[in-house]
Amino acid sequence: MDLGIPIHTTVEGAIQMYRARRHRVNTLRMIEREILEVRSRGLSDEEDIYLWKRDNGDYKEDFRTSQTWNLIRDRSPKVLWAKGIWLSEATPKFAFITWLAMHNRLATGDRILLWNSQAVSTCWLCKTTMETRDHIFFDCSYSKEVWYGVVKNMAGSRRVHQWTDAVQVVIKGLQNRDLSILFRYCFQAVIYALWHERNVRSVGDPSVPVSCLVNRLDKQIRNRITTLRRKGKKYEKTMEVWFGRS
Repeated sequence: MDLGIPIHTTVEGAIQMYRARRHRVNTLRMIEREILEVRSRGLSDEEDIYLWKRDNGDYKEDFRTSQTWNLIRDRSPKVLWAKGIWLSEATPKFAFITWLAMHNRLATGDRILLWNSQAVSTCWLCKTTMETRDHIFFDCSYSKEVWYGVVKNMAGSRRVHQWTDAVQVVIKGLQNRDLSILFRYCFQAVIYALWHERNVRSVGDPSVPVSCLVNRLDKQIRNRITTLRRKGKKYEKTMEVWFGRS
């Protein structure tokens, strides 16, 4: 309406029929300049095609989700732990919950208290301490048993049972590629499993013993390794490394 162009007009029709106006809004002035510039160059007789903008400003015929996403999103500095979360071997739902945990955006007891002072804030897993992100992963007595039952001696002599310590290992990795992949995947799988177990208990459903949860995680991780081995030779020794931890 502001440009005087009927809503169902084609681009060709708009360029041919458009009459210059005095616009106060900068966006409308920019559109007008573009229309007049195209008119001055003349319209082509060729069929119209869709062109998609790239990061570098070029336009291409093929559409790429990653390029479009990068153009429309607000970019932030890359965090140190990014490579430990968005790894190619990750399971998406595990990575997403871990990403929320990294930003401390999970609805843990301490955060729930901020909007509901009557809420239960005690850890649902150990029922002894206030539930915080750092406590539930992996300082809680239940979580600690699950964590060590899964990773065992993967981190060597280090006893990694604090959130900050585990994150540092995720960022820096371990002595070889297979161990780094497995530790990072375990980190995400355990976080997802513990958060799921916490939510199950919070709605009154039966809890799962540590041994059962550890066995379930072991099977999940072995299944993931089997899937990865079908993708290429670089994962051939990953299962061997997994069985070699003790």
